[in-house]
Amino acid sequence: MLRTPSLTLLACATILLLPACSDDGGGTGASQGGSSSDGTSAGSTTAPGTDSDATTNPSTTSPTTDPTTTNSTTTDPTGASTGPAPFCGDGAVDAGEECDDGNDVDTDFCLNTCKKAVCGDSVVQAVVEECDDGNMDNTDACVDGCKNATCGDGFVGPGEGCDDGNMVDNDGCSNTCASASCGDGKVDAGEECDDGNMVDTDACLTTCKNAVCGDGKVQAGKETCDDGNMVDTDACVGMCVAAKCGDGFVQAGVEECDDANMVDNDVCSNACKMASCADKVKNGAETDVDCGGNTCAPCEIAKVCKVNADCQSDTCTNGKCASGLMLPACQDNMAVTATNVFMSVVSVKCAPCHTGVGQSGGLNMKDAATLKANTVGVASTNAAIPRVTASNLDNSFLIYKILGQQLKAPGGGGSSMPLGGSLTMAEQCTVINWVKFGAK
Repeated sequence: MLRTPSLTLLACATILLLPACSDDGGGTGASQGGSSSDGTSAGSTTAPGTDSDATTNPSTTSPTTDPTTTNSTTTDPTGASTGPAPFCGDGAVDAGEECDDGNDVDTDFCLNTCKKAVCGDSVVQAVVEECDDGNMDNTDACVDGCKNATCGDGFVGPGEGCDDGNMVDNDGCSNTCASASCGDGKVDAGEECDDGNMVDTDACLTTCKNAVCGDGKVQAGKETCDDGNMVDTDACVGMCVAAKCGDGFVQAGVEECDDANMVDNDVCSNACKMASCADKVKNGAETDVDCGGNTCAPCEIAKVCKVNADCQSDTCTNGKCASGLMLPACQDNMAVTATNVFMSVVSVKCAPCHTGVGQSGGLNMKDAATLKANTVGVASTNAAIPRVTASNLDNSFLIYKILGQQLKAPGGGGSSMPLGGSLTMAEQCTVINWVKFGAK
């Protein structure tokens, strides 16, 4: 700020410039005229007994200076006044001043303290500085160089989570000076993806990892399941598909097998069950439904076979199980009845074993009606086929018995009929025609 000399100093200077005054009445010894011949003032003549210099007599003259202003002016060695003392703002760089621009503007290069303006002096220098908070703290609103704090200046200022001094948006600090984080929409170091959301069923998880099968998250439209493992025997197989019969993976505790096809007659059914001899399906090594092959019991007559062992009769003829019966060359007789069989065969050759008390093998044939009732459609004791199946010689154990071929019958065993004897060919043909033509 421009400073001016005090009024006291000016007054003193004025007094110093005034001439000495004479007494108002023209006191004695005072000259009223011009100069003397030697060039001295006529007034220099004094009365006898007085001081020759009236101005130095303290009893007759006024003081020439104000004692209170002696420090505000300067004097030369002779005591003469040289003007006001130098001050900040006088336009001259004096001792102890760095500058003096002679004005009271505090925002230019020279402060009102006559110090050169610098960053950190708390005064904002016009044009040169944006701010000046008088400190060197780079975490406030005014940073190094007296610049306003901004994102990208390299200093973490108010409201910033980071500031790396660059405009690269996918490093650890974004262009908005926010610290990198999963979910900010930018793929930063250590992230595989970042879609800016917290959805775990899209292509980018909330951990910023790419969705993959086995991450435990079901990716919509891509996966039907995801149990977080690569085990193929649980409810979710390794391709993140729900386990099902036919996928080729045996689901533990649920499937017996899984051959990855929908063929129902191989070793693994369409229900993913192992082929068995009771599943009512021709599968596995079976030659017919639940029989034949090397896993199931031999097949009945007329069932499909490959070898004799596939058949109960141990006879496979043209791919079908045959009885293996060696039949006599009988002439067909459709009129034979149970009465004819009882009268001409049973009563003659089978008594008393099958007609009296305690029938052999539990077979009671005491008359024609009893004969028919106890044989037609009745299970055999020693074979897997009925005693008599009307119109089916191969499936009638009685025929095997009277021909002495009981061991050829499916599951057959025991002895021939009659016990200890045999029937004539005519008698055999009577029984054969009765069965062959309906067992009436």
